[in-house]
Amino acid sequence: MAPQTNFGKRTWNLDCMVAGSPSLQEILDGRRRLVNFLGMDMAGMLPDVRTFPLPDGRGGIGQTIMQPFVERLLHQPLTTSFIIFDLWPEHFTITIKSCMEFLAEAVCSEISRIFGRIVDCHSWTLGSVVRGQRASSGTG
Repeated sequence: MAPQTNFGKRTWNLDCMVAGSPSLQEILDGRRRLVNFLGMDMAGMLPDVRTFPLPDGRGGIGQTIMQPFVERLLHQPLTTSFIIFDLWPEHFTITIKSCMEFLAEAVCSEISRIFGRIVDCHSWTLGSVVRGQRASSGTG
């Protein structure tokens, strides 16, 4: 299958802050459920896990986990589709950037079921152009 060339021209994005501090294993287990809920697949790609602070003390205290994913039918690694979990001592954030459209409200509900109470959330679409100007689709 030849690579498609229009990827990255439009992306659906979601940032959520979630109360609590799950373990790394809870995040790794939950990411599978979340990727499946999005109708996507990790296609054998492992997450990149970074622990902070760095050896020289920079970077705060926490972990960052980045998981790329792809559409189930394509199985082409896409840099435009990923989830990032940033874990801090009292809360964590989830950032989703996808080349495939999703309903932010439904994804937020699933995040709540998997990880707990959402404190704040914002979604938007990049690449939406209306009469030469970008259209905003934020949900606060």
